[in-house]
Amino acid sequence: MAKFQLNPEETLIGSGMMSIYLKQGLSKKPFQGNIYITNQRACFKISMMPGTLDMDLPLEDIRGFSVSGVAIFTQVTIHSRTGENYSFTGFPAKKLRGWLMQLGVQKL
Repeated sequence: MAKFQLNPEETLIGSGMMSIYLKQGLSKKPFQGNIYITNQRACFKISMMPGTLDMDLPLEDIRGFSVSGVAIFTQVTIHSRTGENYSFTGFPAKKLRGWLMQLGVQKL
């Protein structure tokens, strides 16, 4: 797998292995990969799928984030200004909240 590429003048704030929930038929299915939060964008790359990023959202396009519980897991959802929602679970969920708040992303 190719290493995550930072843009010029971009700094990595945090990263970690998480699962993103994507629509599959009538339900959502988790896909494991890596999330990257930088001072310019939020990105996610599914581990088993080569090629481009599966989510590449500039900070100015993020409306906010929300937190909920899924069974015993914390779920963090990033909401875009265009109405797309990206839900994540995994060990770094609490860290993800902190990274987003550090960048001034509003908790909804």
